[in-house]
Amino acid sequence: MKLRTRSLVARIVGYFLLLSLIATTIVPVASFFLARQALQRSVFERLEVAATLKENELNRWVEDNQADILFIAQSPEFSSQAWRLLTVSETSPEYRVAYSALSNYLASLLGNKTNLLEVFIMTAKGGQVVLSTDKTREGDYRATDTYYTQGRLGTYVQNVYTSPVTGKPTMTISTPLFDPTTNSLAGVLAAHLNLERLDSIILERAGLGETGETYLVSQYGSFVSEARFAGEEFARGVHTEGIDQALEGMDGFGTYENYQGTPVLGVYRWLDERSLALVAEISQEEAYAPAARLAGTIFLLSLVSAGLLAGGAYLVARQIARPILAINEVAGYVAKGDLSHQAVVLTQDEIGTLATTFNEMTRQLREQLAGLEERVGERTRELQRRAVQLQAAAEVGSAVASVRDLSRLLQDVTHLISERFGYYHVGIFLIDESGTEAVLRAANSPGGLQMLARGHRLKVGQKGIVGYVTGQQKPRIAMDVGQDAVYFDNPDLPETRSEMALPLVAGGQLLGVLDVQSKEEMAFSQEDIETLQVLADQVAVAIENANLFSETQAALDASRRAYGEISRQAWGKILAVRPDLGYLCDRRGRTKPASGKWSGELAAAQTSGRVTQVEDRTVIVPFKVHGQTLGVARLRKPEDAGEWTKKEIDLMESLASNLGESLESAQLYNDSQRRAVREQLVGEVTSAMRESLDVDTVLRTAAQQIRRALNLATVEVRLGASVSEAAPGDESSGEVSEPTQDPMTAPGEADLPEADGRLA
Repeated sequence: MKLRTRSLVARIVGYFLLLSLIATTIVPVASFFLARQALQRSVFERLEVAATLKENELNRWVEDNQADILFIAQSPEFSSQAWRLLTVSETSPEYRVAYSALSNYLASLLGNKTNLLEVFIMTAKGGQVVLSTDKTREGDYRATDTYYTQGRLGTYVQNVYTSPVTGKPTMTISTPLFDPTTNSLAGVLAAHLNLERLDSIILERAGLGETGETYLVSQYGSFVSEARFAGEEFARGVHTEGIDQALEGMDGFGTYENYQGTPVLGVYRWLDERSLALVAEISQEEAYAPAARLAGTIFLLSLVSAGLLAGGAYLVARQIARPILAINEVAGYVAKGDLSHQAVVLTQDEIGTLATTFNEMTRQLREQLAGLEERVGERTRELQRRAVQLQAAAEVGSAVASVRDLSRLLQDVTHLISERFGYYHVGIFLIDESGTEAVLRAANSPGGLQMLARGHRLKVGQKGIVGYVTGQQKPRIAMDVGQDAVYFDNPDLPETRSEMALPLVAGGQLLGVLDVQSKEEMAFSQEDIETLQVLADQVAVAIENANLFSETQAALDASRRAYGEISRQAWGKILAVRPDLGYLCDRRGRTKPASGKWSGELAAAQTSGRVTQVEDRTVIVPFKVHGQTLGVARLRKPEDAGEWTKKEIDLMESLASNLGESLESAQLYNDSQRRAVREQLVGEVTSAMRESLDVDTVLRTAAQQIRRALNLATVEVRLGASVSEAAPGDESSGEVSEPTQDPMTAPGEADLPEADGRLA
């Protein structure tokens, strides 16, 4: 008892600690993720602000430089000196004075403007550099550079590009120089910007922490501004998710790995005006560090709280466990089969209710145990009956799938249902062709067989349960036939106490009725009705399939007989005209028409239609079309070839079968050719006769066309009285002589395919 108390208490305390540990785990984790999301939003906002500030500073820096260059170009002193430098001869004193003045001015300007790397003046034609703060560039031609061609048109900022001279990222501002008197274009003033100043703007990381940075990337994936952590390996370009998204023209933010492979939170945007990608990033480790510290603090506090609660849980568990263990002791006796013990109710709380409920349960067990075996036996018998029904349904389904003979199918179904379900009478009625009567077609009981012998039938919709079902096309079930209003007392089935009739419907058409009768009242359960309905549906489909199969078979047989008769008549006409049609092929491959009378062996093989072997290694193989033997092929081996084998004879029979099919195809082709020639001939003659509406001309044309078309000796066409009214010896119809050649025979009609043998 003491061990059980300790075990239950330990389990209660253990479960409580487990739940506490789960809570102490979930709360820090949830806090971490919530804090992380909040920090992530905050960091993204901070990066967005930093990126916006950098973009504004970059634009302001470019605009300030643009304003400086424009101010220089428009100042009167500079523009006048530049005009002289660009328009006078290089050997003139004015040119030297202007060159010296402008050189000093630009040198002092470059010293004061740290944003400018090089300032130079180009001619309006050819783009030659006539003056530059970098003397090594003077004399160069920049006519193809974009900043020159665009600077001729107005003030132009060429965004970051790779200088063809230095090979480094460069940014250039250019503006036109005009003649102060004529306002015509005199040249172009340009300045390369010092991108080191751009680096100081972009690298400023106020508010970005230890790992935060911003940088610019050109449209070709190369760093424009200096990156804090980039080395020489990134000199030729760099790709990250943020950089690639920005280079595709998209602004956004996300988490990804930077160019060093470090997970970061980044904000990226495409500066369309500058053709640059601006990226602001901070490492995820630094960004999420406050969330991790918060989760650790909460976890430690949760562990301390769980320990304090565990002590309280132990005390509570001892109070709960004592009455439960008392109930457990009584449950042990009940488990051994002793249902006489009762649990003592010590409290009025939930545990007391549990004890009362346990005692009630024990009482019910005592009552139920008495009738349990009887119910188990009843349920077992019910399951066995259900299994028999399912087996019967499977057997009927098998019969439906395999049997095509309708009479045999119906008889098998009645016997299967009677044997498997125990009904003493099962009958199947089918609606006759008139649709007015239901005829009994199959039955299993002695009374049913008597009804079947005398052709028992019922009017549709009239007498009895079966008549009701045929009229309403709905199932009818009589659990007690004595109480059923439509039941018909059949003297052949005097033992019937319950009856069920189910319609056999397929495709929405009533085919008949399945009638089941039992000697017991209330013989049909709901499971019986559902199973028999499934069987009725299967039988209806089987009847429909059997009817369709019979109709299809009859139509196919009729088609075969009709086509065979037509084919035999056609071959009879051909053989009547050419009785000696056939060819002979010798061992040298020479072929000639076969001649002479048929030998007895050929005639016998023709008559019997079977392969015949004769002496001298000769075999005679008949070939047939639609069961009619058209002819035979006589085949003889050389003297040194040996006797015919079974495989060779089988091969010859196969070839003879193919020969018959080929001859049939040729005959069909010739027949179609003859019909085409006949129709063409009739059309030509009719067309010629219809060319005139004059009676004499029509008769004359008819006589001429018919004689020419049929190759006749003479044709006479006359109009006159009928034969009965004509004078003796007069003729009212045309007289036609015998043709010298059958014109209706299509060319090549007699030229059937060659055969190694003789065609009868």
